[in-house]
Amino acid sequence: MKEVSAGIPGRRTAWLAPTLVALATIAVFSGALRNGFLNWDDNVNFLTNPHYRGLGWANLRWMFTTLHLGPYQPLSWLTCALDYLLWGMNPIGYHLTNVLLHAANAVMFYEVSLWFLSRAPVPSAGPGLSPRVAAALAALLFALHPLRVESVAWITERRDVLSGLFYLWAAYAYLRQHEVLGRSDRGWQLQCWAAFALALLAKGIVITLPAVLLALDFYPLRRLPSEARRWFDANCRHVWLEKLPFLAPALLIALVGIIGQRHAQAVLAESSAAHAAKACYGLAFYLWKTIWPAALCPMYESPLPLDPLAWPFLLSAAAVALITWRLFLCRKRWPAGLTAWVCYAVTLSPVLGLIPFGPQLAADRYSYLACLPWPLLAASGFTWAWPRAKARGRAALGLAAVMALASLAGLTWRQIGFWRDSASLWSRVLDVRPRTEIAHVNLGIALAEQGKGDEAISHYREALSIRPDHAEVLGNWGLALAGQGKVEEAIAQYREALRLKPLYAEACNNWANALKQAGRMKEATAQYREALRLKPNFPEARANLALVLAGQGKAEEAIAQYREALRLDPGDARAQENLAAALAGQGKMAEAIAHYHEALQLAPGRAAAHNNLGQALAVQGQLEEAASHCREALRLQPDLAEAHFNLGNILAVQAKAEEAAAQYRAALLIKPAFVDAHNNLGIVLFKQGKPEDARREWQETLRLDPRRESTRRNLEILRRELGKQ
Repeated sequence: MKEVSAGIPGRRTAWLAPTLVALATIAVFSGALRNGFLNWDDNVNFLTNPHYRGLGWANLRWMFTTLHLGPYQPLSWLTCALDYLLWGMNPIGYHLTNVLLHAANAVMFYEVSLWFLSRAPVPSAGPGLSPRVAAALAALLFALHPLRVESVAWITERRDVLSGLFYLWAAYAYLRQHEVLGRSDRGWQLQCWAAFALALLAKGIVITLPAVLLALDFYPLRRLPSEARRWFDANCRHVWLEKLPFLAPALLIALVGIIGQRHAQAVLAESSAAHAAKACYGLAFYLWKTIWPAALCPMYESPLPLDPLAWPFLLSAAAVALITWRLFLCRKRWPAGLTAWVCYAVTLSPVLGLIPFGPQLAADRYSYLACLPWPLLAASGFTWAWPRAKARGRAALGLAAVMALASLAGLTWRQIGFWRDSASLWSRVLDVRPRTEIAHVNLGIALAEQGKGDEAISHYREALSIRPDHAEVLGNWGLALAGQGKVEEAIAQYREALRLKPLYAEACNNWANALKQAGRMKEATAQYREALRLKPNFPEARANLALVLAGQGKAEEAIAQYREALRLDPGDARAQENLAAALAGQGKMAEAIAHYHEALQLAPGRAAAHNNLGQALAVQGQLEEAASHCREALRLQPDLAEAHFNLGNILAVQAKAEEAAAQYRAALLIKPAFVDAHNNLGIVLFKQGKPEDARREWQETLRLDPRRESTRRNLEILRRELGKQ
């Protein structure tokens, strides 16, 4: 049968298919906008990390030099900084950016698929399928698949969707650069290089792109001959040489990535057989989950120890060997199959466990780029089958496509719900894989934060039954017990944690917190100092030690500890606030005010900080600004008696006696034994000419604090005034 090129019809409506792809993607993933931050890297990446919050020089320097938690991803940090400037710490903005980037990737993949499918030969007889329809099918099969959920619904994985956008742009530019045989377009070449560089700055997993481009040179570009032995002939040398500009930055980012993972202590020591077993398992796993996306979960924990001869690994190795062998044999008849398999395997190679990073055996997010060939092959097969089918056959094909997309959309919507919060996330893992230690630990932490200490402890017990020597689990168990007020039991867990891990400074810090909770300040001070001996650059322990020292009247030493804590972690709002209080206690109001402002920049919703800033501003005579901060404190926390009291003081100085008296009374409704409020209310009442009311307030003041001489003098003055009448 004679074959012709399909071409690209309907340019006037060219916008319609990609627009529908984008809208469908956004609609299906819109459920992610209800999700929050998780206690799986989101907490340390965003909630406790001030460094990305802004675009100042200090922020930019950090983004382009940090290996925070391992990966080098300055471009991803930049987008998160923009989210912060737009949304603050509201997670909806971060999720919206992820969803929009994923929709952009769906459109970009549509364009890549259209390039392939518009050049596919179709039979001249029979109605062919529009390449735009087939490309839209490929894009939707990619975008709506539940394997994409982890990359989109997890804020930390911004790097996946961002690097994916530039990766697809680079691949598309490369195809356009070489689409005319024997001619290279310089403009597309520059775009390809630029997009690859940006992708590397978003996530290092794209280092394999040069190898993928070589596979595309084999098919469909046919810049390399079908016989592999001829690939290194002189007439093919330019194909290899043009990859050198890609190779240098890729190797550099790969080296930085390995250094980062070692810095994060994520590199594991395993045998070569274990590496090979994990690699084969991964290759089989992602292909199978693409075909049958059931029982997906956020963590597939690697068994310890890993047995390479266990049946899942042997079966995976056999499947990989069979697929590779069959596709190699069919390489001349069906070059697309071998190209797809090579692109898939090469793209996965950094995360197949050949260099083992982290505790996971596999992860859904690793499929984001690697599985791109499969929806393209599926759409290509659909295009091949369409003109060969009868009318009923084409109706059946169309119905099958619609049902497949609807099923994927439903599974994806359901999967997004598991990422709603930390408890939902880890409960899902345990539903699918009950013996996952990390899930038990993190679910325990989430439950402890909800005040469900007993449930948290039950999960810590399960985690220890899987890995008895995990000191951090004992430390978390201790925190749960301390939260229940069981100080001695908590201390026993910290002792055991330190026996297993003698350099566990966090256990010392939490032990000290428990001692402080029990009022044993001298012992608490010693434990904080021990934590700092084990880990001198431990800002939390320094801030805690400073708080104890301040309570012991050692203001200078406390201030020194606060300053060092903030040098190590400038984003600790509580430390900023406590340092401000210590400075105010020494009369250093200007410096105290600066630190209160810094604390409120980091945590705008802290009512106590607004109140204390108002008090400090009032001492400086800045009464209007002081009053505004006290009012903001009361807006945030209407039952904050101290804010009512401070506002009353400010109003009294401003000679607004009625308003001041109302604020003092409001403070006393909340806190009836508030001695200073009784005393100051008495002063205001006396000045208003209400001596009997003033007498009652001052008498109550002396009942609560019999040693208050100033109040005695006020009463004596009152008696004399009344005696003259």
